[in-house]
Amino acid sequence: MSLQVAFCLWGLPDDQAAATEFAAAAGFQSVDVRPGYSRLSETERTLPITCMAVAHLMPDGALLDATSEAARQLAVDHVRTGILEARHLGIPDVYLAPPATPDAPAIAAYRESALILADQARRAGIRLGIEHFPGRGLPTVRETLDFITACGHDNLYLLLDVGHNQIAGESVAESIQAAGDRLQYVHVNDNDARSDLHLGLLEGVQDEAWVSEALRAVVEAPYEGPVSVEVNVALDDPRTSAASSLAIVRRLEPRD
Repeated sequence: MSLQVAFCLWGLPDDQAAATEFAAAAGFQSVDVRPGYSRLSETERTLPITCMAVAHLMPDGALLDATSEAARQLAVDHVRTGILEARHLGIPDVYLAPPATPDAPAIAAYRESALILADQARRAGIRLGIEHFPGRGLPTVRETLDFITACGHDNLYLLLDVGHNQIAGESVAESIQAAGDRLQYVHVNDNDARSDLHLGLLEGVQDEAWVSEALRAVVEAPYEGPVSVEVNVALDDPRTSAASSLAIVRRLEPRD
């Protein structure tokens, strides 16, 4: 069975309706969305929705890792609203970016936010993921999994971004194995191994063997979700990068 391939709509400069139309025409099977997607009509929501980036579009001053109670509560309220929207739309997974720094106060504040939101998501029947992100408070898969374990909540998962693996020098296969049943979702993109550029596949340092190995690790994992193409809206032609990435997944995904 072939991989399901999703597309992160925020990779295009279009509104979400036009981005969805592009994704459907290009052959993507589902989409990842930002909060506010329910404002589209049912006729504009032409593809299944597999994930929501519930911490996108935060109001000014809102931070999940803020030591200020007011700033943290503003962020929690924003994400909670996104979770409720995801429930309304039937989205199974939502995710958060990690804290901005590894400083102990920020990690502690973020943990408090994550536990509140994991409870909220569980009540909504939705899984909550945390993305590892080089240069932020949880820069590696290993540290993100350790944080999830330390939280001790059964509704916290890992969103794996293979481009972030490249920057951190972490094996995709080993990361997937370490995550086990905590693997929630997978983003695919490329970069220069230094910055989170969100290039299309094979547009940076990747070669076909690396992408093939990564896709095989996904297929062989106890994971049934999609791989989601995430490109940078600032690319010269993000539509071409997105469509090319889909074609590369189809060409290199394991067949046996």
